[in-house]
Amino acid sequence: MKKMAFVTDSGTGKSVEEMEALGCYSVPLQLITDQASFKEFEDISYEEVYKLLQKNQGITTSLPVMADIEALFLSLKEKGYTDIFAIPICTGLSGTTNAMYTAAASLGLTFHHFDSGTTAVIQFYLLKLAKSLHDEGVEIEKIKETLAEVVAHANTILIPDDLMHLARGGRLSSTSAIIGNLIKIKPVLEVNLKTKGRIEVVQKLRTFKRAIQFVLDEMMKEIKEKPEQYHIVVAHVDDIKKGKDVVEMLKNLFPKSSIELIDLVPTVSSHTGLGCIALQYFKQIH
Repeated sequence: MKKMAFVTDSGTGKSVEEMEALGCYSVPLQLITDQASFKEFEDISYEEVYKLLQKNQGITTSLPVMADIEALFLSLKEKGYTDIFAIPICTGLSGTTNAMYTAAASLGLTFHHFDSGTTAVIQFYLLKLAKSLHDEGVEIEKIKETLAEVVAHANTILIPDDLMHLARGGRLSSTSAIIGNLIKIKPVLEVNLKTKGRIEVVQKLRTFKRAIQFVLDEMMKEIKEKPEQYHIVVAHVDDIKKGKDVVEMLKNLFPKSSIELIDLVPTVSSHTGLGCIALQYFKQIH
């Protein structure tokens, strides 16, 4: 008899323990500096990541330790699970899905997965939705169809504050970053199915005010029809005041939508730098 385990990674913004409390399983992504590597939410916190960023400490990210994935899947097999349903961080940002597939295949576990095209709260919502539908007896293909409907009406937008941080991470030339900072350029970045899970530039605007207004105008096109079905997330990188200001703008525009303010997950904030504001929105199905 088949038994399905729902698996993800710390891109959800949740620790291994928090996911287990929901009846799901997770492995931590890695944050790596010149001195050490850390497992996200297991041995490094938001505050510690902010301190590293404040020191201009270079941080790279990596998929979970392969041994951790293998150990988790072996323990699941020993518990009687025959199938894995995985929703890790999207394939455009990480090789986690391939690593999980390899581990499952080596143990004879049937591997199912869904690519969210993004990470963070959308990834977390999709995993919870998939498990809930499975618990109700919904077949795998129908679950994937429902998840696809969510993703079709979802987006992740990033507005970095410091272009020099992007330059240090190799995502922008130092010259472009210096010039951009001098004239207050704020790039609007996007990651979704349309970008194949990769971070792409949508617009380059002068000042944060213009950048956020552009984003709000674009959101209005998607959300205005049925705002009560949408959940909106504002995520900040050590700038809660800016985050709260954006939340107030959203409440005025979308009073029927549910809105929350969180810290941006370290695996993303380590690339975007301090002061970044991210927005995620998606249509809630279930």
